[in-house]
Amino acid sequence: MPTLQILIIFLLCFFFIPDHIGTVSAGACAESSCSSSYISSIPIKFPFQLKTLEPSRCGYEGFDVSCNKSNHSQTLLTLPSSGDFIVQGIYYLRQRLVIADPANCLPRRFLEHDFSLIGSPFSFIHGLENYTFLNCSYQVETSHESISCLSNKLYKVIGVPSKSINFSAPSLCSVISTALVPLSGSFESDGRDMLNYYFELAWDVPDCRFCEQSGNVCGFKDGKSSELKCSSIYSSKKGLSGIAKYAFMAFTGIMAIIFILTLVLRLRDSDRAHQPMTELSTVTDRQPLVIRIGLDDATIESYPKTQLGESWELPKPNDNTCPICLSTYKPKETLRTISECNHYFHASCADEWLRHSLSEILKL
Repeated sequence: MPTLQILIIFLLCFFFIPDHIGTVSAGACAESSCSSSYISSIPIKFPFQLKTLEPSRCGYEGFDVSCNKSNHSQTLLTLPSSGDFIVQGIYYLRQRLVIADPANCLPRRFLEHDFSLIGSPFSFIHGLENYTFLNCSYQVETSHESISCLSNKLYKVIGVPSKSINFSAPSLCSVISTALVPLSGSFESDGRDMLNYYFELAWDVPDCRFCEQSGNVCGFKDGKSSELKCSSIYSSKKGLSGIAKYAFMAFTGIMAIIFILTLVLRLRDSDRAHQPMTELSTVTDRQPLVIRIGLDDATIESYPKTQLGESWELPKPNDNTCPICLSTYKPKETLRTISECNHYFHASCADEWLRHSLSEILKL
Protein backbone atom coordinates (compact mmCIF):
# COMPACT_ATOMS: atom_id res chain seq x y z
CA MET A 1 0.00 0.00 0.00
CA PRO A 2 1.44 3.43 -0.90
CA THR A 3 2.82 5.44 1.98
CA LEU A 4 0.43 8.33 1.25
CA GLN A 5 -2.62 6.06 1.44
CA ILE A 6 -1.46 4.60 4.75
CA LEU A 7 -1.01 8.14 6.14
CA ILE A 8 -4.52 9.20 5.10
CA ILE A 9 -6.19 6.07 6.53
CA PHE A 10 -4.26 6.48 9.79
CA LEU A 11 -5.38 10.09 10.15
CA LEU A 12 -9.00 9.19 9.37
CA CYS A 13 -9.08 6.37 11.91
CA PHE A 14 -7.20 8.36 14.57
CA PHE A 15 -9.02 11.67 14.44
CA PHE A 16 -12.51 10.20 14.00
CA ILE A 17 -12.23 7.18 16.31
CA PRO A 18 -15.52 6.74 18.27
CA ASP A 19 -15.39 8.41 21.65
CA HIS A 20 -16.83 5.41 23.52
CA ILE A 21 -13.66 3.46 22.75
CA GLY A 22 -11.73 6.03 24.71
CA THR A 23 -14.06 5.66 27.66
CA VAL A 24 -13.59 1.90 27.63
CA SER A 25 -9.84 2.28 28.05
CA ALA A 26 -10.53 4.55 30.96
CA GLY A 27 -12.22 1.74 32.86
CA ALA A 28 -15.81 1.69 31.55
CA CYS A 29 -17.63 -1.57 30.79
CA ALA A 30 -16.73 -2.54 27.25
CA GLU A 31 -18.92 -4.37 24.75
CA SER A 32 -17.32 -7.76 24.12
CA SER A 33 -17.92 -10.97 22.19
CA CYS A 34 -16.56 -14.50 21.78
CA SER A 35 -16.00 -14.11 18.02
CA SER A 36 -13.96 -11.54 16.11
CA SER A 37 -16.15 -11.95 13.02
CA TYR A 38 -18.95 -9.44 12.46
CA ILE A 39 -21.05 -12.17 10.82
CA SER A 40 -21.02 -14.64 13.74
CA SER A 41 -20.26 -12.19 16.54
CA ILE A 42 -22.88 -11.79 19.28
CA PRO A 43 -22.36 -8.50 21.15
CA ILE A 44 -22.15 -8.97 24.91
CA LYS A 45 -23.11 -5.92 26.93
CA PHE A 46 -25.22 -4.99 29.97
CA PRO A 47 -27.13 -6.77 31.44
CA PHE A 48 -25.01 -9.65 30.04
CA GLN A 49 -21.29 -10.01 30.71
CA LEU A 50 -18.53 -12.48 29.92
CA LYS A 51 -17.50 -14.30 33.10
CA THR A 52 -13.95 -13.68 34.40
CA LEU A 53 -13.27 -11.12 31.62
CA GLU A 54 -15.14 -8.08 32.95
CA PRO A 55 -15.74 -6.39 36.33
CA SER A 56 -18.69 -7.86 38.22
CA ARG A 57 -20.56 -4.54 38.00
CA CYS A 58 -20.63 -4.76 34.19
CA GLY A 59 -23.50 -7.27 34.25
CA TYR A 60 -26.71 -8.06 36.08
CA GLU A 61 -27.03 -11.08 38.35
CA GLY A 62 -27.96 -14.20 36.41
CA PHE A 63 -26.80 -12.84 33.03
CA ASP A 64 -23.30 -14.32 32.98
CA VAL A 65 -22.24 -15.94 29.71
CA SER A 66 -19.01 -17.63 28.63
CA CYS A 67 -17.14 -18.65 25.47
CA ASN A 68 -17.30 -22.31 24.42
CA LYS A 69 -13.90 -23.91 25.10
CA SER A 70 -14.24 -26.27 22.13
CA ASN A 71 -15.59 -23.61 19.77
CA HIS A 72 -14.42 -20.15 20.82
CA SER A 73 -16.83 -18.40 18.44
CA GLN A 74 -19.85 -19.75 20.35
CA THR A 75 -21.38 -17.97 23.34
CA LEU A 76 -22.75 -20.17 26.13
CA LEU A 77 -25.49 -19.45 28.66
CA THR A 78 -25.55 -21.71 31.72
CA LEU A 79 -29.00 -22.16 33.26
CA PRO A 80 -28.84 -23.13 36.95
CA SER A 81 -31.23 -26.08 36.56
CA SER A 82 -30.42 -27.23 33.02
CA GLY A 83 -26.76 -26.62 32.15
CA ASP A 84 -25.25 -25.07 29.03
CA PHE A 85 -27.06 -23.72 25.97
CA ILE A 86 -25.67 -22.02 22.86
CA VAL A 87 -26.71 -18.38 22.48
CA GLN A 88 -27.93 -17.84 18.90
CA GLY A 89 -28.77 -14.17 19.34
CA ILE A 90 -29.44 -11.42 21.89
CA TYR A 91 -31.96 -8.70 21.00
CA TYR A 92 -31.49 -5.98 23.58
CA LEU A 93 -34.20 -3.63 22.29
CA ARG A 94 -36.89 -6.34 22.62
CA GLN A 95 -35.18 -8.03 25.58
CA ARG A 96 -35.23 -11.41 23.88
CA LEU A 97 -32.67 -14.23 23.92
CA VAL A 98 -32.47 -17.11 21.40
CA ILE A 99 -30.81 -20.31 22.66
CA ALA A 100 -30.16 -23.77 21.22
CA ASP A 101 -29.06 -27.16 22.53
CA PRO A 102 -25.31 -27.85 22.03
CA ALA A 103 -26.26 -31.41 21.00
CA ASN A 104 -28.86 -30.10 18.50
CA CYS A 105 -31.65 -32.03 20.18
CA LEU A 106 -33.87 -29.90 22.40
CA PRO A 107 -36.73 -32.47 22.19
CA ARG A 108 -34.47 -34.94 24.04
CA ARG A 109 -34.12 -32.46 26.89
CA PHE A 110 -37.89 -32.06 27.06
CA LEU A 111 -38.43 -35.81 26.88
CA GLU A 112 -35.92 -36.44 29.68
CA HIS A 113 -37.29 -33.51 31.71
CA ASP A 114 -33.86 -31.91 31.52
CA PHE A 115 -34.95 -28.35 30.90
CA SER A 116 -36.03 -25.75 33.43
CA LEU A 117 -35.73 -22.00 33.95
CA ILE A 118 -35.83 -22.28 37.74
CA GLY A 119 -33.20 -20.03 39.29
CA SER A 120 -32.71 -17.95 36.13
CA PRO A 121 -34.01 -14.43 35.33
CA PHE A 122 -35.60 -15.63 32.06
CA SER A 123 -39.12 -16.68 31.15
CA PHE A 124 -40.89 -18.41 28.26
CA ILE A 125 -42.48 -15.95 25.88
CA HIS A 126 -45.69 -17.88 25.15
CA GLY A 127 -45.76 -20.28 28.06
CA LEU A 128 -45.68 -24.09 28.01
CA GLU A 129 -47.92 -26.80 26.58
CA ASN A 130 -48.11 -30.46 27.57
CA TYR A 131 -46.88 -32.79 24.80
CA THR A 132 -46.96 -36.57 24.52
CA PHE A 133 -43.98 -38.27 22.88
CA LEU A 134 -44.80 -41.39 20.87
CA ASN A 135 -42.62 -44.19 19.49
CA CYS A 136 -43.99 -45.36 16.14
CA SER A 137 -42.93 -47.89 13.53
CA TYR A 138 -41.09 -46.17 10.69
CA GLN A 139 -43.66 -47.45 8.15
CA VAL A 140 -46.56 -45.87 10.04
CA GLU A 141 -47.85 -42.72 8.41
CA THR A 142 -48.69 -39.95 10.84
CA SER A 143 -49.81 -36.37 10.51
CA HIS A 144 -46.78 -35.30 12.55
CA GLU A 145 -43.21 -35.12 11.35
CA SER A 146 -40.69 -37.31 13.12
CA ILE A 147 -38.07 -35.82 15.43
CA SER A 148 -34.89 -36.62 13.51
CA CYS A 149 -32.49 -36.55 16.47
CA LEU A 150 -34.62 -39.15 18.30
CA SER A 151 -35.50 -41.40 15.35
CA ASN A 152 -33.65 -44.00 13.27
CA LYS A 153 -34.31 -46.39 10.35
CA LEU A 154 -36.44 -48.73 12.49
CA TYR A 155 -38.71 -46.30 14.33
CA LYS A 156 -39.58 -42.69 14.59
CA VAL A 157 -40.45 -40.48 17.53
CA ILE A 158 -43.14 -37.82 17.22
CA GLY A 159 -44.48 -35.16 19.58
CA VAL A 160 -48.23 -34.53 19.80
CA PRO A 161 -50.13 -32.02 21.94
CA SER A 162 -51.60 -34.09 24.77
CA LYS A 163 -54.99 -32.43 24.42
CA SER A 164 -55.38 -33.97 20.94
CA ILE A 165 -53.70 -37.33 21.56
CA ASN A 166 -56.98 -39.27 21.39
CA PHE A 167 -57.67 -37.98 17.88
CA SER A 168 -54.30 -38.06 16.15
CA ALA A 169 -52.24 -40.83 17.80
CA PRO A 170 -52.02 -43.92 15.56
CA SER A 171 -52.79 -47.27 17.13
CA LEU A 172 -49.33 -48.65 16.20
CA CYS A 173 -47.54 -46.09 18.34
CA SER A 174 -46.61 -46.44 21.99
CA VAL A 175 -46.40 -43.60 24.49
CA ILE A 176 -42.89 -42.83 25.72
CA SER A 177 -43.58 -39.96 28.09
CA THR A 178 -45.19 -36.55 28.42
CA ALA A 179 -43.40 -33.25 28.90
CA LEU A 180 -44.00 -29.52 28.96
CA VAL A 181 -42.73 -27.87 25.77
CA PRO A 182 -42.33 -24.10 25.13
CA LEU A 183 -44.86 -22.93 22.54
CA SER A 184 -42.15 -20.83 20.88
CA GLY A 185 -39.73 -23.75 20.77
CA SER A 186 -39.33 -26.90 18.73
CA PHE A 187 -43.03 -27.45 18.07
CA GLU A 188 -45.49 -25.24 16.23
CA SER A 189 -49.07 -24.68 17.41
CA ASP A 190 -50.41 -27.24 14.90
CA GLY A 191 -48.40 -30.01 16.57
CA ARG A 192 -45.88 -30.50 13.74
CA ASP A 193 -42.18 -30.68 14.55
CA MET A 194 -40.60 -28.06 12.28
CA LEU A 195 -37.08 -29.06 13.42
CA ASN A 196 -36.52 -25.59 14.91
CA TYR A 197 -34.19 -26.75 17.65
CA TYR A 198 -34.05 -23.34 19.28
CA PHE A 199 -36.49 -20.98 20.96
CA GLU A 200 -36.77 -17.55 22.49
CA LEU A 201 -36.62 -16.50 26.11
CA ALA A 202 -37.48 -13.10 27.57
CA TRP A 203 -36.39 -11.05 30.54
CA ASP A 204 -38.18 -8.18 32.26
CA VAL A 205 -35.57 -7.14 34.85
CA PRO A 206 -33.49 -5.11 34.33
CA ASP A 207 -35.52 -3.06 31.87
CA CYS A 208 -33.14 -1.19 29.53
CA ARG A 209 -35.45 -0.91 26.52
CA PHE A 210 -35.85 2.87 26.72
CA CYS A 211 -32.10 3.29 26.96
CA GLU A 212 -31.52 0.99 23.97
CA GLN A 213 -34.18 2.78 21.93
CA SER A 214 -32.43 6.11 22.44
CA GLY A 215 -29.09 4.62 21.35
CA ASN A 216 -27.46 5.00 24.75
CA VAL A 217 -25.69 2.64 27.15
CA CYS A 218 -27.48 0.98 30.08
CA GLY A 219 -25.68 0.15 33.30
CA PHE A 220 -25.50 0.58 37.06
CA LYS A 221 -25.58 4.12 38.41
CA ASP A 222 -22.48 3.56 40.56
CA GLY A 223 -20.32 0.81 42.01
CA LYS A 224 -22.60 0.11 44.99
CA SER A 225 -26.15 1.03 43.99
CA SER A 226 -28.46 -1.34 42.12
CA GLU A 227 -30.14 1.63 40.46
CA LEU A 228 -29.75 1.82 36.68
CA LYS A 229 -28.69 4.78 34.57
CA CYS A 230 -28.74 5.54 30.86
CA SER A 231 -25.45 7.08 29.68
CA SER A 232 -24.57 8.67 26.37
CA ILE A 233 -21.95 6.78 24.38
CA TYR A 234 -20.27 10.13 23.75
CA SER A 235 -19.73 11.01 27.41
CA SER A 236 -16.08 11.67 28.33
CA LYS A 237 -14.52 11.12 31.75
CA LYS A 238 -12.16 14.00 31.15
CA GLY A 239 -14.95 16.57 31.12
CA LEU A 240 -14.99 17.16 27.36
CA SER A 241 -18.10 16.32 25.37
CA GLY A 242 -17.73 13.96 22.44
CA ILE A 243 -18.23 16.74 19.91
CA ALA A 244 -15.67 19.00 21.57
CA LYS A 245 -13.17 16.16 21.68
CA TYR A 246 -13.65 15.39 17.98
CA ALA A 247 -13.29 19.05 17.05
CA PHE A 248 -10.13 19.49 19.11
CA MET A 249 -8.46 16.38 17.72
CA ALA A 250 -9.40 17.22 14.12
CA PHE A 251 -8.16 20.81 14.49
CA THR A 252 -4.87 19.62 15.97
CA GLY A 253 -4.33 17.17 13.13
CA ILE A 254 -5.08 19.70 10.40
CA MET A 255 -2.78 22.30 11.96
CA ALA A 256 0.02 19.71 12.13
CA ILE A 257 -0.40 18.93 8.42
CA ILE A 258 -0.35 22.63 7.48
CA PHE A 259 2.79 23.17 9.57
CA ILE A 260 4.60 20.26 7.87
CA LEU A 261 3.62 21.45 4.39
CA THR A 262 4.73 25.00 5.17
CA LEU A 263 8.07 23.76 6.47
CA VAL A 264 8.64 21.69 3.31
CA LEU A 265 7.88 24.68 1.09
CA ARG A 266 10.27 26.95 2.99
CA LEU A 267 13.07 24.41 2.75
CA ARG A 268 12.54 24.13 -1.00
CA ASP A 269 12.52 27.91 -1.41
CA SER A 270 15.72 28.19 0.61
CA ASP A 271 17.45 25.64 -1.66
CA ARG A 272 16.38 27.52 -4.78
CA ALA A 273 17.72 30.84 -3.47
CA HIS A 274 21.25 29.38 -3.56
CA GLN A 275 21.00 27.97 -7.08
CA PRO A 276 22.81 29.72 -10.08
CA MET A 277 20.79 32.29 -12.05
CA THR A 278 20.77 30.10 -15.17
CA GLU A 279 19.22 27.25 -13.22
CA LEU A 280 16.60 29.56 -11.75
CA SER A 281 15.59 30.72 -15.20
CA THR A 282 15.21 27.13 -16.26
CA VAL A 283 13.01 26.36 -13.27
CA THR A 284 10.86 29.40 -14.02
CA ASP A 285 10.06 28.11 -17.50
CA ARG A 286 8.76 24.83 -16.16
CA GLN A 287 5.08 24.15 -15.76
CA PRO A 288 3.75 24.33 -12.18
CA LEU A 289 4.10 21.01 -10.39
CA VAL A 290 0.78 19.91 -8.95
CA ILE A 291 0.94 17.65 -5.90
CA ARG A 292 -2.37 16.25 -4.75
CA ILE A 293 -2.53 14.61 -1.33
CA GLY A 294 -5.58 12.39 -1.38
CA LEU A 295 -6.97 9.07 -2.62
CA ASP A 296 -8.26 8.45 -6.13
CA ASP A 297 -11.82 7.27 -6.80
CA ALA A 298 -10.78 3.69 -7.58
CA THR A 299 -9.00 3.33 -4.24
CA ILE A 300 -11.93 4.87 -2.35
CA GLU A 301 -14.41 2.53 -4.05
CA SER A 302 -12.30 -0.46 -2.97
CA TYR A 303 -13.50 0.06 0.60
CA PRO A 304 -16.75 -1.92 1.16
CA LYS A 305 -20.19 -0.34 1.42
CA THR A 306 -23.13 -1.45 3.60
CA GLN A 307 -26.75 -0.34 3.13
CA LEU A 308 -28.94 -0.19 6.22
CA GLY A 309 -32.35 -1.86 5.99
CA GLU A 310 -35.75 -0.64 7.15
CA SER A 311 -35.17 -2.29 10.54
CA TRP A 312 -32.04 -0.16 11.05
CA GLU A 313 -29.92 -3.19 11.99
CA LEU A 314 -26.40 -1.84 12.39
CA PRO A 315 -23.26 -4.00 11.95
CA LYS A 316 -22.13 -2.75 15.36
CA PRO A 317 -25.17 -1.71 17.48
CA ASN A 318 -23.33 0.94 19.51
CA ASP A 319 -21.80 2.63 16.44
CA ASN A 320 -25.00 4.44 15.43
CA THR A 321 -23.46 7.83 14.66
CA CYS A 322 -21.18 8.92 11.83
CA PRO A 323 -17.92 10.15 13.47
CA ILE A 324 -17.37 12.70 10.65
CA CYS A 325 -20.71 14.59 10.47
CA LEU A 326 -21.90 13.43 13.95
CA SER A 327 -25.34 12.56 12.52
CA THR A 328 -27.27 9.44 13.55
CA TYR A 329 -27.59 6.76 10.89
CA LYS A 330 -31.02 6.37 9.32
CA PRO A 331 -32.69 3.43 7.47
CA LYS A 332 -31.70 2.98 3.81
CA GLU A 333 -28.50 5.02 4.26
CA THR A 334 -25.25 3.71 2.78
CA LEU A 335 -22.21 3.29 5.04
CA ARG A 336 -18.59 2.74 4.08
CA THR A 337 -16.14 0.64 6.11
CA ILE A 338 -12.47 1.54 6.52
CA SER A 339 -11.05 -1.99 6.77
CA GLU A 340 -7.77 -0.94 8.38
CA CYS A 341 -9.60 0.13 11.55
CA ASN A 342 -13.07 -1.49 11.14
CA HIS A 343 -14.97 1.80 11.57
CA TYR A 344 -18.17 2.80 9.79
CA PHE A 345 -18.96 6.23 8.27
CA HIS A 346 -21.57 7.71 5.97
CA ALA A 347 -20.29 6.75 2.50
CA SER A 348 -20.65 10.35 1.28
CA CYS A 349 -18.77 11.71 4.33
CA ALA A 350 -15.92 9.22 4.07
CA ASP A 351 -15.56 9.68 0.29
CA GLU A 352 -15.41 13.48 0.59
CA TRP A 353 -12.91 13.30 3.43
CA LEU A 354 -10.62 10.83 1.67
CA ARG A 355 -10.79 12.73 -1.61
CA HIS A 356 -10.58 16.36 -0.56
CA SER A 357 -10.02 17.05 3.14
CA LEU A 358 -6.29 16.31 2.97
CA SER A 359 -5.84 17.58 -0.63
CA GLU A 360 -3.50 20.47 -1.23
CA ILE A 361 -2.31 21.86 -4.58
CA LEU A 362 1.20 23.13 -4.33
CA LYS A 363 2.67 25.11 -7.20
CA LEU A 364 6.40 24.77 -7.02
